[in-house]
Amino acid sequence: MKKQDTFQEQLKIFEKLLAGAKMAQLSSVILVTVSLVLAFKSRENGLYVMLLLTGALAIIFFIDKFLSVKEIKQKSYTQTSLASSISKLKVYMANRKKYEMYFMAFWVLTLIPSATAHFESNVIGIVAILTYIALVSVFGYLAYKKTDKEITLLERTMENELQLQ
Repeated sequence: MKKQDTFQEQLKIFEKLLAGAKMAQLSSVILVTVSLVLAFKSRENGLYVMLLLTGALAIIFFIDKFLSVKEIKQKSYTQTSLASSISKLKVYMANRKKYEMYFMAFWVLTLIPSATAHFESNVIGIVAILTYIALVSVFGYLAYKKTDKEITLLERTMENELQLQ
């Protein structure tokens, strides 16, 4: 009975991590939407539109290349398949972590001209964007650190379970 309880707990943790990965996809789609809305609102300024669309395209590329969880999803799990999925999730997180900040920083840079146009001064707009980058960086770092710990714990638990078989 304990083995089944442990497996169910591992599966719940894994599914929670997978749900977090799906939330990253949704968040990135929201960023694309923000760029498209701002591009529409700024349609009289060709430079702003071009920059915003470039940022949106960069995020779409990021979603397609680094946020896809298609290879991780499975219909049913055994301990062996769950261990394999955890390994895939670990690789996914490493790739995502490696490139996410670059894409997000690029996206934010494409917002600067249109964002500063909506503030009373360019300085306020730039400070607001830099504050946003700092907050996303800190919270992102903390989230990755927590996720890495959870994946490592899952891997160790799975290794122990598989050795006992």
